[in-house]
Amino acid sequence: MKGSQTIFRRSLRQSAALLAAALVPALLAAAWHPRRPSWSLADASAPGVTWAQVAGWREPALLVDARPATDYEARHIPGALPLSEPRWEAELPAIIQAWRPGRRVVVYCDDAGCGASQEVARRLRRELGVDEVF
Repeated sequence: MKGSQTIFRRSLRQSAALLAAALVPALLAAAWHPRRPSWSLADASAPGVTWAQVAGWREPALLVDARPATDYEARHIPGALPLSEPRWEAELPAIIQAWRPGRRVVVYCDDAGCGASQEVARRLRRELGVDEVF
């Protein structure tokens, strides 16, 4: 019986060591990987709005088209500015110039299944501190 307890304890220690060996790199990746999942409510999805709601706002919103440049050039909502992930640095200055504190921002793309608008909205909130992004 004493031998089986020793084997059990050794197995338990080895299991704990393996768990620690796997946990440390996983925590490091979760903390510093550039594509890590969001741990903050500030990075949560932007709330959706309908075009009817946007039309009813007292102040006009800044419209941001998150689609690829070719789609924007082919057709976009009049007055909307382009801002896509691949061209972020090139297109961001126009957004900064057009935005002012308190102005709502509506980011759109092709349809509800398109994640580009959520990614652009998250970056606007996180990197520029824009609170009212829809």
